[in-house]
Amino acid sequence: MIAGLAKLAIGIGVPTRIAKPVAIAVVVLAITGAIWLAIGLVYRSGRTAGGASARVAIGEQHRERTAEARADERLAADVTIAIADRTARADVLSETLLRSTIKDLRDALDAMPPAAAGAAPPVVPVDRLRDDLNASIARANRAGETAAAP
Repeated sequence: MIAGLAKLAIGIGVPTRIAKPVAIAVVVLAITGAIWLAIGLVYRSGRTAGGASARVAIGEQHRERTAEARADERLAADVTIAIADRTARADVLSETLLRSTIKDLRDALDAMPPAAAGAAPPVVPVDRLRDDLNASIARANRAGETAAAP
């Protein structure tokens, strides 16, 4: 191949003594150019493939994070509903207890006989009411101790 290039160089007017080095230089330049072209193609295809790979990886991470966020959102909604239900039940129980206490107090006051004129009013029979209030306080204290314990 170099000999053919040297003959071509002589044919176009290159002096004989430098025809062979010119042919070698042309071959070296052609090989170097081919190597640089291959490197450029590999770099470009690698950059394109790397970019596509990165886009795919980022898209996959986004889908995973989105799914995780949606699962967290559903869990938070479920917890919120559970808290609201529990609060509503506690409100109903508190209101029932309050109405019961008020009824017991009114019943105790209604059961009291009228006082004679000028006499001290009779003692109101509040034993049952006191016992119910003490039991409610004890229940609340136990619930508070249970909630405070880790």
